Amino acid sequence: MWNKKLLTFLRYYTLLLIIAGIILKNENINSVMIIFIFIFIINNQLRFFSLEKNYQKIISFGIELIFITISYKWIGGYLIIYLILSAIDSNILFDRFMQSFFNIVIAFIGVYLSYNESLEFKFVTLGILGVIIAILYFIKDENDKKLQAQELYDKLRISEEKLVKANRDLEVYASSIEELTLLRERNRISREIHDSVGHALSAIVIQLGAIERTLGKSPEVTKELTRELKKFAQNSLKDIRSAVREIKPKEFEEFEGILIIEELINSFKKLTGMDVRLAFTKEKWPLNSDQAFVIYRIIQEFLANSLRHGKATSIQIFMAFTEYKLVVTLKDNGVGAKGLVEGMGLKSMRERVTEIGGIFEYNTKLEQGFLVKLELDKKEKLKIHSQGDNNGENKDHIS
Repeated sequence: MWNKKLLTFLRYYTLLLIIAGIILKNENINSVMIIFIFIFIINNQLRFFSLEKNYQKIISFGIELIFITISYKWIGGYLIIYLILSAIDSNILFDRFMQSFFNIVIAFIGVYLSYNESLEFKFVTLGILGVIIAILYFIKDENDKKLQAQELYDKLRISEEKLVKANRDLEVYASSIEELTLLRERNRISREIHDSVGHALSAIVIQLGAIERTLGKSPEVTKELTRELKKFAQNSLKDIRSAVREIKPKEFEEFEGILIIEELINSFKKLTGMDVRLAFTKEKWPLNSDQAFVIYRIIQEFLANSLRHGKATSIQIFMAFTEYKLVVTLKDNGVGAKGLVEGMGLKSMRERVTEIGGIFEYNTKLEQGFLVKLELDKKEKLKIHSQGDNNGENKDHIS
C-alpha cells in the first residue's frame, strides 16, 4: 500500500509550488485566472479523495492535462512542477497500461510546451521529468510486488488453515474408524469364541450328562463315552487353538515388540502433547523378547528424561534394521547439557544394552539436545531362538 500521508503531503507541496511559481512569474494575475487555478485544484483533489471509479479518474486526469497546457501558456509558472504533479497521479492512480499511456502523454506535453524554450530548458525539464517518472515506475513496481507477496501470503495462510482443519477432521475420522474397527474386531472375536469354545463346552456338558446316566449301570458304555469325550475334548482344544491363532495373526506375533513400542509412544504423545516421531526402515525383522524389552525400557526412560530434564518439545526415534544389526537412534531438541556426569538412568540404559551384547552411546551439547544410540546384533536374536529350540521351549514367547 502507498503511504497516503506522504502522497497527500507531496500533492499539497507540489500544488503550493505551482501557485508560488505562478505568483513569481506572473505579476498580472486577475480574478479569472484565480478562478481557473481554483478549478484546477478542485479537480485535482476530487480525483485523489472522492472519485472511485476508474473511468471517472481517467476523465478527471484528461481534464487536468488540458488545464496544465492552458495554465502554463496563459498564466505561467514552472513547467517542470506542473509535469511532476501529473506524473505523480499517472503513476499512482492507474494500472500499468494507463500509467504508460499517460506518461507518454505527459512527455509529449512537456516537449510541446518547451518547444520554443532554450535547449538548456528542454534538457533540464525533460531530464528531470524522465528521472522522476523512472523513480515512480520503480516505486510502483516494488509496491505491486509487495501487494502480490501479501496476497500470496494471505492465500497460503488460508490454505494452511484449511489444511489444519482438514487434518483435524482426518484425525477425528481416523479415530472413529479405529473405534469402529475395534468394535468390529471385538464382535468377530466374540463370534469366534461362541462358535468354538461355546460349542465345545456345550457338547462336553451333554457328554458328561450321558456318562452320569450310564455310570454304574453299564461300565462298558461309560468307558466308551469317556473315550469319545476325551477325543472330542482334544479335537475341540485344537480348534480353539486354531481360532486363537487366527485372532492373533502371525505378523502380530512376529512384530509384537515393535507394536508395543509404538503403543508406548502413542500413549506418551496423548498424555504430554509432545511431538514424538517414530520411523523405521522398509525392511524389518522381529525382535526377541529381550531385545524388545530393552528397547522399550530405553525409549521409556529417554521420553521421560527429555520431558523432565531436557525441556524438549520434539523427539525423533529411528529404528534402522540392517541385514546384521538394528541401530536405534533417539534425538530430542532439549536444552542439552555440558560436562554431563553419567547418572543412574544412563548407567541403567548402558547395562541393559550390554547384557544382550549390544553397544550403547550418547552425546549431548548445551542447547543442542540429547542423542542416544544403541546397536543390537541380529545374530544375538538367532542365538536366543536356537537356545529356545534346543531347550524344547515354545517359541511363541519370543516374538
